[in-house]
Amino acid sequence: MRVSYCIILISLAFVSFVGCKKTEDLIDFTEEDEVLLGEKLAQAISENANFSLIPSEGNSLAYGYVNSRLSEITNAASISKSEDFTWSVTLFDDETRQAFALPGGYIYVSTGMIFYLANEDQFSGLLAHLVAHIDQSHVTERLFFKYGVNGLKSITTGGDAESLNQIIGDLDLRGTYLQLSRANELVADTLAISLLTGSGQACNSNGLFMDRALNVQAELITSFTGAHRLDTIRLGIIEETVIGRGCDTTVDGESDNRFISFRNSLP
Repeated sequence: MRVSYCIILISLAFVSFVGCKKTEDLIDFTEEDEVLLGEKLAQAISENANFSLIPSEGNSLAYGYVNSRLSEITNAASISKSEDFTWSVTLFDDETRQAFALPGGYIYVSTGMIFYLANEDQFSGLLAHLVAHIDQSHVTERLFFKYGVNGLKSITTGGDAESLNQIIGDLDLRGTYLQLSRANELVADTLAISLLTGSGQACNSNGLFMDRALNVQAELITSFTGAHRLDTIRLGIIEETVIGRGCDTTVDGESDNRFISFRNSLP
């Protein structure tokens, strides 16, 4: 696993990472361990009555749609773990506007969030941002600082049910494990632009999603914006990055019909 310690200087025109020290294999927690940890957490969520998961059986249209969006993003050349992780999106019935990511490629999106979003580009922007966090092991690092390598390995092997329950309880309350550092958020924003480039969606879709979160019924999504440290400075950085790369920002209007059909297919 890679853990990064960075001092960041921010302006609307650029992001500079100053004195950023990356330690390769700081501890013996491999990508395979991340996959196993994600599997353990996903299993625990599936067994927790507080999460009303929407099953794939009987909802083939909805899951066919989200899997197609996810595949376009995870097939991008800029992703580093597309072959190692088990990428999946699980939908859950919850009126709160929430989405989160787990190690190993597991993404969860609430129906409240889906009905809050306006179009396919915003949905793809959300997915790209969550994929970027997983690809960069940000959630794993967050858990590492709490439990350490031995603690995570114990959770992974089923030897620490108490800590596993603590993590699941925190996710249910949209708590601290979803609150990543500003450095992590900026890295995810930049990678999301790369993941979206060539995906068939506007490369600034991450910014389109965040712009909606800040400006359209913002009071309905405060738990997400707070956990993700979302503000206008980040939107400016995304905009400047997109301009600098000159990538395609065309929003495909025809995709709106696909997104509406997807929403209408939800139970």
